[in-house]
Amino acid sequence: MAKLYAILEAVADRVEMYKNIGEQRNNWNSLLLTSINALTLSVAAMAGIAATSVIGGAAPVAALKLSSTIMYLSAIGMLSIMNKIQPSQLAEEQRNATRLLKQLHNQIQTIIAMGNPTTSDVKEMMEKVLALDKAYPLPLLDSSSGKAKEEVEEFASKLF
Repeated sequence: MAKLYAILEAVADRVEMYKNIGEQRNNWNSLLLTSINALTLSVAAMAGIAATSVIGGAAPVAALKLSSTIMYLSAIGMLSIMNKIQPSQLAEEQRNATRLLKQLHNQIQTIIAMGNPTTSDVKEMMEKVLALDKAYPLPLLDSSSGKAKEEVEEFASKLF
C-alpha cells in the first residue's frame, strides 16, 4: 500500500509538472506567433512607405526597401524554424500527457479505495508511469528527435 501511495504522489507531481510545461509551451507558441505577425506587419508598412515615397531621392528609398527585404527574410527564417520545432504540437503533447496521467492517478486512487492492492497492481502502475515518461519526454528537443535538432541548428546557422 505504501508503494502505491508513493506512486500516486509521483503521478500527482507529474500531472502538475506536465500541466505547467504545457502552459509554458502554449505561451511560448503564442509569443512566437505574435512576434512574427508584428514583424510581418512592420515590414509590410515599410514596403508600403518605400513604394509611395519619392521625397529625398533614391538613397533613402533604397535603404527602406533593403531593410524591409532583410526583415521579410528574418520573418521567413523564424517561420521555418517554428515549422521544425512545432511549438503548438509540443503544447498538445503536454496536454495529452496531463490527461493520461490524470487517468492513471484516478486508477491508482480506485485501487487504493478498493483496498488490498497486490504486488502486480503496484508493478503495473509503475510500468504505466514509466511508459508515460518515455512516451512524453520533457525536453524541448529530446534525444529521440536528435536529427531534427541538428537540422534546426544547421538551418539556423545558415540563416544567421
